[in-house]
Amino acid sequence: MINGLITKGVSPLVIVPDQNGVYNSLMKRGIDIRVIRFKNCTYPNLHSINDAILFLPRILGRMWLNIRAVCRLKNILKGYHVQLVHTNVSVINIGLIAAHALNIPHITHFREYADLDFNMKYFPSPKSYYATLAQNNSYSICITKGIMGHHQLSRDYARVIYDGVKTRMETMPLVNKKGYYLYAGRIEPTKGLLKLLEAYQDAKITKSDLPQLKVLGAFEDKKYLEYVKDFVKSHHLNESIEILGEKEDIDTYMQQALAIIIPSLFEGFGLCMTEAMFNGCIVVGYNNAGTKEQFDNGQQLTGSPIGFPYQNQKELSRLLTSLSTASDTELMPIRQRAFHTVNELYSVEANSQSIYDFYQEILKTNNSK
Repeated sequence: MINGLITKGVSPLVIVPDQNGVYNSLMKRGIDIRVIRFKNCTYPNLHSINDAILFLPRILGRMWLNIRAVCRLKNILKGYHVQLVHTNVSVINIGLIAAHALNIPHITHFREYADLDFNMKYFPSPKSYYATLAQNNSYSICITKGIMGHHQLSRDYARVIYDGVKTRMETMPLVNKKGYYLYAGRIEPTKGLLKLLEAYQDAKITKSDLPQLKVLGAFEDKKYLEYVKDFVKSHHLNESIEILGEKEDIDTYMQQALAIIIPSLFEGFGLCMTEAMFNGCIVVGYNNAGTKEQFDNGQQLTGSPIGFPYQNQKELSRLLTSLSTASDTELMPIRQRAFHTVNELYSVEANSQSIYDFYQEILKTNNSK
């Protein structure tokens, strides 16, 4: 997004909470960046006795840290004569508070349901959060129609702008398939991996030579990872299910896979889904939230299905069985329609142009007041 906006003349000043990760990549690209320590405007985790003991101190610590962060940010905004503040996720509000204090237009970029996909609760309450969001000079970008509806945002001040996943491509990658199913995503309960493993086990009973399932993804919940490993071991699936962890060459895995499975219970947008379609990989996905919206968008754009949605575990098992014997002749038109969909709707160019147009609309409105 930043790269696309720079080409249109935007001069970004980026605020990050530490010098890890994105800080280094932005510094290497010569982008102006500042570090201000801050925390999410959500309640702390409450998963253990230790979390319960530290719950109140953590809340107070977040409040103090964010008050200081707002003060520092206000000074930076005034010093740089910033015209517009764009907060890249909905669970951070220091930009919103600082911008309102200085009467600068602010955009909150809703990339998550928050409560449904990450079990996050806005602090001190959703009511107070949305009240702050409803003040003058406050705008929103939502990455799907579903997320806009969930947060009940007015179309007068909000836009649906789909993420830009890759630059436009002339042709779809054509790679010899290696005949395995792929899961690519975080290994955590909301991503539905155990549901996929159960469906795979059911399909394996029907078809003993079912293609192998490769599981790619990072994890933070060690207990959930152990559940996953225990399921594989207890059902004697060690040779059929390979847990590979986080991989950098995800495009290669997608290009070579027979299909990618998206079992996420409430996917905000579905980055892996769009990446897979850019890579010519068939998508099998739980027909809900952002996954459903992508299937529906493709159907509307091309007039035909762009993948295989399913409603329940039995349907997923049947799909895993039937796709294992589907011919490339049958699947190629679906791959091509999916590739056309992402090229039209989810390219970096389309994303940056839509965001830039919204910037211009906001600044024009603000200047006319």
